[in-house]
Amino acid sequence: MNRITIIFFILILSLSCSQKNKDGGLLKENNLLKTKISELKKHNVELSKKNSILESLKFEKKETEITELKYSKVIKTLDKRFSKDTLDLKELGNEYIFKRNVELTKLDNKLFAETFGKIRKRLNSFGYSIFSICDGKSLPLEMCNCTDSIYIVIEPEELGKDYELYRVGFFYNVNLISLERIEKDNYDYYFELTFEHGEYPRKKEKVNLSKMQLEK
Repeated sequence: MNRITIIFFILILSLSCSQKNKDGGLLKENNLLKTKISELKKHNVELSKKNSILESLKFEKKETEITELKYSKVIKTLDKRFSKDTLDLKELGNEYIFKRNVELTKLDNKLFAETFGKIRKRLNSFGYSIFSICDGKSLPLEMCNCTDSIYIVIEPEELGKDYELYRVGFFYNVNLISLERIEKDNYDYYFELTFEHGEYPRKKEKVNLSKMQLEK
């Protein structure tokens, strides 16, 4: 009986020691995991800071590029007119009429002309690439208040010639509708850009691209 009791106590003691060893091992592993998690959190914070800096630099670069484009040297003013659009209604309590002189100008910016000429989006046909870009002043509106310019890029007809860049603006909420070849008598033709802008009501405008004139 004494032998059985002694053996029983030895087994209990062995199990107790084994459990303590397991608990000690688990505690050690748990501490290691906590350390790794803490290191990963610090690393994640550092990566977030670096990412924020990179995004800030990208934004500043884009803003610089748009500013450079907006203030391109004007070679010649080809056409202009006074225009006004009602963007908010009086009955809504916030009437706003956007008044400005709209100018069609030829710009001296070969770098941007060539860059735009290589991008294939928005309207692109007949050697013309048309873009609307938010680069104008902000308007006192509750909704999106950026004003747009329409940029027209003409590809060179001969090798060694430069791209030509034109701008029409400013407008509000531009939608480029079509770029068409209009047939005339005696096998003559011209290219025409149609677009919409404004709000109340939406206005449809046309530009004769062959003559570079705002159509009346």
